[in-house]
Amino acid sequence: MSETSSLVPQRELWQLTAREKAAALREELMSLWQQESRVYRIIADLDNGGSRELGYASTTALVAEIARTSSAAVRKMVARAIALNPSHGVGGAEIPAAAPLTGQAAAEGAISAQHADAILAALRSIPATVSAQERERTEKTLVDLARNAGMPELAQGCQRLRDTLDPDGAEPRDTPEPARSMRWHTRKDGSVKFDGYLDPISGAKTLALLEPLAAARKDDPSDNPLVRGQAERNGDAFMEMVTLAASHPDSPNRSGTRADLIVTITLNDLKKELGKACLDMVTDITASEARILACDCKIIPAILDGEGQPLEMGRAKRLVTEAIRYMLAIRDCGCAFPGCTRKPRHCEAHHVLPWHAGGKTDLGNLVLLCGYHHRLLHNSDWTLRMVNGMPEFTPPAFLDPWRKPRTNTIHTAQPRAA
Repeated sequence: MSETSSLVPQRELWQLTAREKAAALREELMSLWQQESRVYRIIADLDNGGSRELGYASTTALVAEIARTSSAAVRKMVARAIALNPSHGVGGAEIPAAAPLTGQAAAEGAISAQHADAILAALRSIPATVSAQERERTEKTLVDLARNAGMPELAQGCQRLRDTLDPDGAEPRDTPEPARSMRWHTRKDGSVKFDGYLDPISGAKTLALLEPLAAARKDDPSDNPLVRGQAERNGDAFMEMVTLAASHPDSPNRSGTRADLIVTITLNDLKKELGKACLDMVTDITASEARILACDCKIIPAILDGEGQPLEMGRAKRLVTEAIRYMLAIRDCGCAFPGCTRKPRHCEAHHVLPWHAGGKTDLGNLVLLCGYHHRLLHNSDWTLRMVNGMPEFTPPAFLDPWRKPRTNTIHTAQPRAA
């Protein structure tokens, strides 16, 4: 029980009556909601460039790292924080919050996160033709209701306001968006179980290819439907589709062979990670991005004269061979960054000591990283070193004031190379 409770006698919890305990619970919940609001303000302020300053691609990624949870677990909280709090422009000018009245009620501890989410969802559904004054009146009505109402009553209030402001509802779409999903689970014995869903058009295209491959072969007497059932036929047909796709020349192989890229940049800029580079002679990328590419791809060096005209094209050289990639996959079993579950086929080889600084392209100077953590390592205060032939990561001080080294313990149960 809070020491600041003003409505509850300062006695042991077991000494309180049921009414006093209920009053204490309400007061503590309001205090909790106020604390959540203070967390929202910090998150919203970090969204004004603070996350990128620390090397994270998004505020969601930074909050998930600090909270030691997944991005999915904090995504709604981050969106709520940004909507309830003002932000600041480049010159420091304040940009009003999308839902300032809701944010004020949250700061008072008068509404919960669930109340705020319901109000924000209702405000998002308001048509763009509705005036700012009407939108503000709508938010005030919902906030006043939420201060005393439960979620069922608030949900009804939100729906009534939607019906009033937009009686015709959303316009129907002639062509629905494709809905496709697939999940799979790898069992301990290595077998894989699939589950998925396809929209009508995608399903028709898939069955048009699958059904002929799954049909019984009448010219083969040994293909007996009583021995080889339809489910087995479907499984064999699916594997034939996979084999056909894998044999296509554009299909990536399991080891993750990288595409050939032409990156034009001076060696000086590459070392300092300053300036720009040109990717495939078309797209501008930063020197830092070029350095990330240089970790694991086929580099074709281009020598230019003072006017930028090509004088000589170097011969393509693979920095990380297929043999080394397989050895990395055996040793790291996937992304080596602490907590990451990405498999080797989704990873890139990163030089611990950069190759342009004399780092060798061998197992002792390489580590597998997924694309996200590869970029994070290059752009943030995380550091990496090899200890006894294994990668060890040190977090920034804002994550761990003691900067205790970490390793990926998720893959440790899998066999590793000696």
